[in-house]
Formats: sequence, structure tokens, C-alpha cells
Amino acid sequence: MHPSGLAATISIAANLVITLFLILSFFYLFLVWNSRVHSRPVRYLPRVTAMAYAWQSGNVIERKIMNFLGQDYPKEKLEIIIYDNDSTDETSEICKRYEGRGLIKYYRPARPYDRKAPVLDEAIEREATGEIIVLTDPDGVCEKEWIKKIVQPFSEPKVGAASGITHCGNWHKNLFTRLRGIEDEWWNNIAFTGRDGKVRIARFQPLCGCNYALRRSAWKDIGGSHGRSLLEDLEVSMKLYERGWQVAVTDANVWQEEVEDIDQYIRQRRRWYSFKSRQVIGGERRLDRLIGSLPQGVQISGLFSLFTFSAVMSWNFISSSIGMLELIFASTPFLLHNAALAAGMLKVKKKRFIPYIPAFLTFDALLQLWCFIDVRIRWREEQKWVKLSAGKYYHVGTELRMD
Repeated sequence: MHPSGLAATISIAANLVITLFLILSFFYLFLVWNSRVHSRPVRYLPRVTAMAYAWQSGNVIERKIMNFLGQDYPKEKLEIIIYDNDSTDETSEICKRYEGRGLIKYYRPARPYDRKAPVLDEAIEREATGEIIVLTDPDGVCEKEWIKKIVQPFSEPKVGAASGITHCGNWHKNLFTRLRGIEDEWWNNIAFTGRDGKVRIARFQPLCGCNYALRRSAWKDIGGSHGRSLLEDLEVSMKLYERGWQVAVTDANVWQEEVEDIDQYIRQRRRWYSFKSRQVIGGERRLDRLIGSLPQGVQISGLFSLFTFSAVMSWNFISSSIGMLELIFASTPFLLHNAALAAGMLKVKKKRFIPYIPAFLTFDALLQLWCFIDVRIRWREEQKWVKLSAGKYYHVGTELRMD
């Protein structure tokens, strides 16, 4: 091919890629504009079972139990179940103490499992009596009205599940947790409230495993199972979607302890990314699934838009023909990704995270990409549910700030 023809081909290909990233960046800006929190009046008070998973949670489980007991919900309509999976720390001792006082139920299967989902389903089947099952993690702290808020969407019979809004409670710990703060606000706040905000852009709404509620009859309808994967919240989301149940989003807030360093992050993401992408966007209604999944791709699309800009700049330098308009066009998607995230942080009143957005779209995105590739390289190697922290506990037990 003649050099001029090669240059033209490369230029066209680059412009097409840049245009794709430009469309994605406008989508993310639209998502921020479209996000709207659905606040519902408290009129529906069904019988509820509140549940938390407590494997190796001796340093946080008492805080979780007290958080459940302090909920502003009719006591005669609330039961609390802590379900465990062969903990070897003081989790069992603490839970049995509260069970002995008649305040909670403590469930531990006869044989241990290598993941959370089968323990959860077994506990629901054998112990739960609530019409609505509300679920969170042992390290999370729920606002006082959390149960009241998260059950309100179930007054509509077609709603099979509901997700609340999750925040990073240990954002103050270090730089890495500030990046997790951006991630939580984008994934579990803006994306949730943007898919079905001022206008509905997707019916596929993933659940957040540390802050969701499930109608018992809907759980029965999908086989009484969260599946066998290590990402049970996503698997149950897909099952509900396939059966035609709606997933609502409501303003029920939980503050979560997120991973605090790179080692914990890698342990967590190896479990997360073991779930195959084709399972999410395959099957029927692929376009709806794809649109519903797009918000989670903001880091990778931002990173690759930066790669594209760098390639265009390098090509211009090598060819000694610096085109200022071309460079501006190539840099626009990455800048708009930054703008979308900044606008999002302002909208959810978390402007303290704005200075960390460039690191979120570069360093943190590279780390995410590396973890994803690492899991794909190890695709024959089955991932396990492992502790995040290096000690005997699953969680670090950091004090959480609800601000």
C-alpha cells in the first residue's frame, strides 16, 4: 500500500475509534443528567427478614447486629438472621450470645460451602419467614430508616427486587479508598439512579450485593437459588430479569467498608471478574443488557480513549505533521470522561473526590484491566471465596464515616 494510502486508512480508523469513545462519553454525561433518586412515602410495612453474611466477621458482626436492632421498623414485623459459613473466629460466639437473648437467629449449615450463595439460599429456605428479604454485608452500616425505605417499592406487585444506594464509608483511610469512593458513587449511586431516572434508558438493573431486598415469591420463581457463581448478586439480577421481574432503586443508604490496598483489591476482583461477560450481555434483549451494563465500563473506556489520544499524538509526532484540530478531537473523549465523573460527584454532593478522578481513570483503570486480563489468563483455574484482609478476619474493621 502506498504510504499516503496507509496514512489515510490509519486516520479513518483512528477517527472511528475516537467517535466511538466520544459517543460513550456523551452517554456518561447523559447518565449523570438523567440520574434521579426515587424517594417514596412510607406506606408499606410487610413482614421482613434482615440478613447478613458473617464468615470470619468477628471484628464487625456485633456492630452489624446492633445496626439491625436499631432499625426504625416495627419489631413485630422484623426478624434478623445472621448466616455463617464455618467461621473459626469469635463470630459464632457473638451471634449465639444475641440468639440466646432472642434478638436474632444464627444459621450455620451442617457442612461448609466454598462460597456464599448456597449458604444464603439454605438460610432463606430453612429460617426466613419474611415476605421481603433485605440483605447487606456484615461490615456495612445502614441508615436508621434503611429497611423502611428499601421495602417501599414492593408495594408494586411486579417488583421482584430493590437496590439501595451504597457509599464508601472508609473513604477517609487513604488515597486508594478515595478511589473506591468514586467507584461506589458512580456504580452504586449515579448508574443505579441514571438507568431509571428522568427517563428509563434500560430495564436491566444489576443488584448490589451489600444493599438489596428480594421478594420471597420472586426468589421462589427463579428456583429458590442465587446460583452457584461467586457473584451471586449479579446472577440473581439476571435471573429476575429473564423472568420479567422488575428491579427498583430507592434511597436506602448503606455505608460500606471497601478494599483498602492493592492486595485486597486483587483478591476481590479475581472473584468479581470470574463471572463471564457473555453471561451478562448474551441471550435475549442484548441491547437492553448492553445499555444497562455500560455505566460499569466508564474506567476502561476512559483509559482506552487516553490510549487512542496518545497513539494519535505519537503518529502526528512521527509523521511530522502536527494537526491541532486532530489532537483536540482525539483528546476530547478522555476530557469528557473526566467531566462526566466530576459532574456526577457534584450531583451526589461528593466534590471531595473530584481531585482523584484523573487517577481513577488512569492508575485505577490500569489495575482493573490487569485484574480482568489476569482472570482471563487463569480461566481454567477456579476462583475461590477468600478473605480480603491478610489476618484472620474477612474485613479490616475500619471505623466508617456516614458523610
